[in-house]
Amino acid sequence: MMQLLSICEGNPSKRELGESSASLPKILPVTGEPIHHTIPLLATRIARHEDRLNDIVNVINGLPCGHITKNVNNLIIGQMAVESKVEQIKTEFSESMEFIAALCIANVNMGDVLTSFDHELEQISAQNFSLSPQACDPGIPCQRTD
Repeated sequence: MMQLLSICEGNPSKRELGESSASLPKILPVTGEPIHHTIPLLATRIARHEDRLNDIVNVINGLPCGHITKNVNNLIIGQMAVESKVEQIKTEFSESMEFIAALCIANVNMGDVLTSFDHELEQISAQNFSLSPQACDPGIPCQRTD
């Protein structure tokens, strides 16, 4: 990989590498690379891309951070309001489902009561029919035969 970087970036000149001090460590502890090559190479790369870096900094500095922050805060507030409304709707839906279940149970119970009434009415009707006179002439009042 280091070979690829040196091909892409080119080898720094002796002037770009500079001179290293004898008192400094000779190898970077993180990368294990010789310090007299690494630091000047990084400085050279930064210098080559300084215009791009300045453009990026200008773009970042030009961003309307306050406007973005306000929009993000509004989005967060809106999301919280939506979440609250969703919870309210869930609660109302749950209560509605409980009410519908109670109505279904009441409907079944009313059906049972009406069936019981029908049965009782049939029995009463049958009893009344057995108590009514069997054969009456239209002009003669009926008499019971008890």
